[in-house]
This record gives sequence, C-alpha cells and structure tokens, in this order.
Amino acid sequence: MRILHFTLILLILGNLSCLKETETNLKSSERINDFSEKEGRLIFSHYCSPCHGENGEGYGKYFAYGLEPRPPDFTASTFLQNRVDSILYLSISKGSVELGKSNLCPPWGNTFYMEEINFLISYIKYINTMANFDDSLKSKVTQK
Repeated sequence: MRILHFTLILLILGNLSCLKETETNLKSSERINDFSEKEGRLIFSHYCSPCHGENGEGYGKYFAYGLEPRPPDFTASTFLQNRVDSILYLSISKGSVELGKSNLCPPWGNTFYMEEINFLISYIKYINTMANFDDSLKSKVTQK
C-alpha cells in the first residue's frame, strides 16, 4: 500500500513540474516579445524616427516636412492590412524603392542584422496595434 501511495505522489509531483515547465516556457516567450519590441523601439528611435517620427505617424523631427512623398503613417489602421512580415522585411532591408515606393528611405540590410530588422518589424506592429487599440474596441462594441 505504501508503494502505491508513494507512486501516486511521484506521479502528482511529476505532473506539477510539467505544468511549471509549461508556465515557464510561456513566460519566456512573452519576455521575448517584450524584448523584441523594446529593442525595436531603440533602433527605431535612433534610425527611423527622424523621418517617421517618434510615434511612427510619418512626421519626423527633422526630415519629414520636406519629404515628398511623406513617410508612411505606421499608426494608420490600414497600414498593416496588406503588409505581411516579409514585405516589411523587404522594405526595411532593401529600402522602400524595392517596393516601387520612394527612394528616400535607405536600404538598411547592410546596417542591421536580420534579427534587428525583425525587432523593427515587431515594434512597427506594436505601435500600430497600440494606436488602433481603442478603435478595435469601438468596432467590437458596435458590432454587438
């Protein structure tokens, strides 16, 4: 009987450790996303904000006022509609001219590592989501 109790206790403890491991993996993946957005923000702030603006609206501190066409507004609700990550990656690494847009946004592929470009993509998606968070709530409420 003691062996049976001991075996049951071991099984229960084993299951609890599996749950903790799953919880830890979940938290570490959340941390990765937070980390990539923070790193993306640092890169964006230094390299992209002069033209795209600190918040990504397309009104940069120094250069955007005279640029024609104006840099895109990353906070616009329609910005990410037709832009998958691979398109954003291409635009950043090869420059916007690669997509038939303005030649004023330089190709950053030789400046940034692939991982850093992915950090930028995470941050662009983050600022778009945050800018449109209230709008998505409004549309859900009006749909009901």
